[in-house]
Amino acid sequence: MAAWTEHRLIEKIRKACVNRADGLLTSIGDDCCEVTAPGSFLISMDSLVEGVHFDSSFHPPHLLGRKSIAVNLSDIAAMGGRPRFVLLSLCLPEDLEWHWISSWLDGVFEILTEHRCVLIGGDTVKAGELVVTVTVLGEPPDSGAIYRNNAAEGDTVWVSGNLGSAGGGLRILSDCASTIADSSAHYASLVKAHLDPVPLVALGQRLARSGLVTAMQDISDGLATDLAHICKASGVSATITADLLPYLPELANLSKSLHLDLDKLILCSGEDYQLVFTVKGGCEDLFFEQFSETVSAPVKIGMIGSGAGVFLKKGGQSVEISFQGYEH
Repeated sequence: MAAWTEHRLIEKIRKACVNRADGLLTSIGDDCCEVTAPGSFLISMDSLVEGVHFDSSFHPPHLLGRKSIAVNLSDIAAMGGRPRFVLLSLCLPEDLEWHWISSWLDGVFEILTEHRCVLIGGDTVKAGELVVTVTVLGEPPDSGAIYRNNAAEGDTVWVSGNLGSAGGGLRILSDCASTIADSSAHYASLVKAHLDPVPLVALGQRLARSGLVTAMQDISDGLATDLAHICKASGVSATITADLLPYLPELANLSKSLHLDLDKLILCSGEDYQLVFTVKGGCEDLFFEQFSETVSAPVKIGMIGSGAGVFLKKGGQSVEISFQGYEH
């Protein structure tokens, strides 16, 4: 099948784009797009580089298109915001097949539609390697965005769901594929967590509206690193309890089968895109009442204290784990 051309690519994007949306004055077709919104914007940008952030040999283009957007929407979710508009910058090898980029774009527009977010512009260029850069603009909640720097001593530490799943999925898809090929269906939940992460936009907005959350971050580089970002910004420490950390049974099975360190998978694996956040001291019961009925209720995993760093409490011992997650 023929490789892509810029004209063909732009025409596909143009036909798929929404030209009218709340706050959108001018979309694709002019030198600039023009948007309007009350108050401030939340703005985030991420780049995905083949061979660094993804491996196209096992990452289907449709799911990679979804993931390219999801990782940015997760940043907006981490501040309690509503994603509104997206810009794309695509560096594409000249010999990239059209069916690949077409399927990738289908994934992009699928997840944008799910979150009522609109692609409003960007750029395409031929390059020696495949690089996708996404910029997302979002609206903060009326109560104000949730930052990393407001956690305080006495707050409790929570996560939105299971940890380490995406890291386990990556091991299955890459160096461990041949080892467990016959039982890969058993690990489908882990594989999906890596290939098709879900940005927790609705939960982030609800957490912000609760008025009980003091600091929040999405888990893109592992709990050990991303909780450390909150602690450093807030000038506090955190102690988490190993027995409280949530994870799927499949992850435990995988670690046993492949002789992997389960704690390391849970604490240090990147790309879970769960939310880690702190709840005001003394408000734990009120928070649990508000969120116990959710499909996947948040889990309390520790406490905020004085000092600095993130510590893991296990078997009567406390070990510092600050910034031990994924590094690009």
